[in-house]
Amino acid sequence: MTEGNNTQNNRAGGKIFYGWWIVVVGNVMRTVFATFNYYGFSAFFNPLVEQFGWSRAALAGVLSLSRLEGGLMALPAGILFDKIGPRKMMYIGITLTGTGFILLSRTNSLVYFYAIFILFIQVGASFGMGGVAVDVAIANWFRKKRGRAMGFATMGLSFGGVLVTPLALFITQYGWRSALIVAGIITFFLGYPLAALVRHRPEPYGYLPDGDVPKDKIGSDGNPEKAGDGSSSDDEEVNFSPWQVLKVRAFYAIAFTFMARQLVSTSVAVFLIPFLQERGMSLAQAAVVLSIMALLGAPGRVIFGWLGDIFPKRYVMAGCFIFQTIGLVMFTHVPGTLGIVLFLVLYAPTYAGVLPLIPAIQGEYFGRQWFGTIRGMMTPITLISGVVGPVFSGTVFDLTGSYKFAFTVFAFSLVVALLLILTAKRPETPA
Repeated sequence: MTEGNNTQNNRAGGKIFYGWWIVVVGNVMRTVFATFNYYGFSAFFNPLVEQFGWSRAALAGVLSLSRLEGGLMALPAGILFDKIGPRKMMYIGITLTGTGFILLSRTNSLVYFYAIFILFIQVGASFGMGGVAVDVAIANWFRKKRGRAMGFATMGLSFGGVLVTPLALFITQYGWRSALIVAGIITFFLGYPLAALVRHRPEPYGYLPDGDVPKDKIGSDGNPEKAGDGSSSDDEEVNFSPWQVLKVRAFYAIAFTFMARQLVSTSVAVFLIPFLQERGMSLAQAAVVLSIMALLGAPGRVIFGWLGDIFPKRYVMAGCFIFQTIGLVMFTHVPGTLGIVLFLVLYAPTYAGVLPLIPAIQGEYFGRQWFGTIRGMMTPITLISGVVGPVFSGTVFDLTGSYKFAFTVFAFSLVVALLLILTAKRPETPA
């Protein structure tokens, strides 16, 4: 039986819209990615510094270069997502990432660590392990419920953050080399079967976005008949070409908002544990705080994604940035448990809530047809924060012995993101 028949038979059962299965794939893939990379790198950070004696700036530099590589790869990867579909790209990404984790377990020099992390882990993330590939599919399978779908998919990052606590305990007990081997095995074991479930667009399989039925497919009794390739019962959505978005102010406002936000989110994810260890916590204790942050972020992804489907997304994002700023300032400048609690309550749900709204607002403003390509065009703009953030944080610690100044700068960056997103008005339909 062909994959098309499998998908259509799933629809015929009338149980669950197939797009939600793709959301599940996105959730699990992000869980794996976050556990061992996005959040998990923080658990590996100090053990590597302690074993090899590298400076924090030197080790953090691998993140900066990997962000640079990711930005350069984003546009060609986005074009390939749109042209050949995300599933084939995911197979490549899974192979590279799983192999990269196992090769990293053999690290004995900083040059080797850089080479493997950038050429395998980061390229693998660009080609599918990082979540963009599934986002392309989700953006095509959902329209009115795109914010909620992205929210559920990105909850995997929160689940991965929670799993950093057992990861840290595993590293403490068995060492970071064994943890990286396990990471590679899990990536292979889960990645390939999950990628096989992904479909690029709904129309070839008898669906429309959100499971809608075309007007001409509504039966005389008011019940939907089988959906074909017709248009949705709603008004046709807009579709900007890659050239057209370059003439639109909202494109740059969203991209620079993403840049300012990414400076904060990626740096906090990597340096939260080292910052807490600076304040006297053990690796395991600091990992618990990070896991709580990720856990509290899980409902925020869905709640704010849902709110973005109801209210203007830019206003929802602006509200999130306000609470993030307050939470980060409290954490940085209020000592003890109180600062940590305020950070977890104010920052965690809202920083997580912004993530699904970024691809959702892109899809709403610019459409589905060129989603991957346009996402790839935005990514190089974020290079500045992706490259500067990790090295800046590590350098601040090497010079001052503390991450406090770096986290203060991150709070200011959130204010910049707030101002930028408020200018991102929905563009007029292209002629």
